Amino acid sequence: MNFLSTLFKFKEHKTDLKTEILAGITTFFTMSYLFVLSPKILESAGLNLGSTLTVTALIVFIGSLLMAFIANKPYAVAPFLGETAFISYTLVGISGVSIKTALAAISVCGCLLFVMTLTNVREYVLNQIPENIKLSFCAGLGLFFIFIALGDIGIVNFTKNNIPIEAGNFTSLPVILGIFCFILLIILVKKGIKAAVLIAIATTTILGILFGDIDCPHKFISLPNSISPSLFQVDFSSIFRKEFIPILFVIFLLVNIDTSGAIVGLSYKNDIEDSREKNKLKKTMIADSIAVIIAPLLGTTTPGAYLDSMTGISAGGRTGLTALTVGFLFAIGLIFTPLIMIIPPYAYAPALLYVGILMTTVIVKIDFKDITEFAPAILTICIMIFTYNIGIGIIAGFIIYPLIKIISGQKDEVNFISIVMLVLSVLFLIFKQLTL
Repeated sequence: MNFLSTLFKFKEHKTDLKTEILAGITTFFTMSYLFVLSPKILESAGLNLGSTLTVTALIVFIGSLLMAFIANKPYAVAPFLGETAFISYTLVGISGVSIKTALAAISVCGCLLFVMTLTNVREYVLNQIPENIKLSFCAGLGLFFIFIALGDIGIVNFTKNNIPIEAGNFTSLPVILGIFCFILLIILVKKGIKAAVLIAIATTTILGILFGDIDCPHKFISLPNSISPSLFQVDFSSIFRKEFIPILFVIFLLVNIDTSGAIVGLSYKNDIEDSREKNKLKKTMIADSIAVIIAPLLGTTTPGAYLDSMTGISAGGRTGLTALTVGFLFAIGLIFTPLIMIIPPYAYAPALLYVGILMTTVIVKIDFKDITEFAPAILTICIMIFTYNIGIGIIAGFIIYPLIKIISGQKDEVNFISIVMLVLSVLFLIFKQLTL
């Protein structure tokens, strides 16, 4: 215990072993849906379902260990579902790009991010992004979480009509249990119970079983599937061909935006980062860039600091031991996959709803005295939500902010990096239309 306390600096972060492990367990249960969703999405791109399920857990284990020992942060590392869907459904499904080529491109992008991190270019760029735009990224991600959670619970439903969403069936058991889970979670948090999220998820899952909405699995343990079908399914030979350069550029921007945006979102809404730590993101970026290099070689898409880690942070997680716990639980969880897979959306979605609410509170830090500051920030948030696309929202922020500043005669407030991001973002949109 003394060894772990010294290694992860418990005293400095005002935490203890029990709190860190409980926080890790909380994050793990919140992220457990990855066992099902990520492999299912990759299966549509032609990868083996059983193999990618094992790979998903393996990269969470490897990435979280990197984050724990390199950065000592409570950020679990996992493949981003949004980018996994983009690669599988758009690049592979619509554009006809080979999944092997796409995975190779992601690995190359990881190498570029690693070099940019070592040379401090990535951190410098991140620090040069306007403060209010970074705050909008965090708030927008929070609202995005709320949107997803409401849909998973069934409070809102997507439609095919002119009105994109409609109210769900509030008398259905999933919605009732989902609302119960959220209320229980808030009450437990108010009472200062650190394992509030975990208790709420477990209680709601048990109620789902008791009410007959969830079937108990026929078996509780199973052997992990082999990763052989997914291992080294990469093709580096085609990614540097002239016709593929635009796609490589799109993937690089997406990888950079997703990974860096996640770090910004987490670092802006937790109590871990003090004023001295705000600008010291290098170790965190080294950890996630190494994970980005490794993940495609194993057979999955871009991993990064996972925003669901906020549930563990809200449960008191302050150090890398939280991330380490998540990594080990994902590895062990492979044996208990049948049990984990019964956790219903209405049991874990309220945790995402809670996290989203926490993240949106940073909106009060936006400068509402200057319309050239808050207008781009609010538009960025809205575009994230209304396009149902985090990446497009971030791109919009990079475009709108400098344009408004320049047009309003405040070009002195636009730094070089803002101009570069404006140009790259415009090129991203052009290439996206030309290649997809």
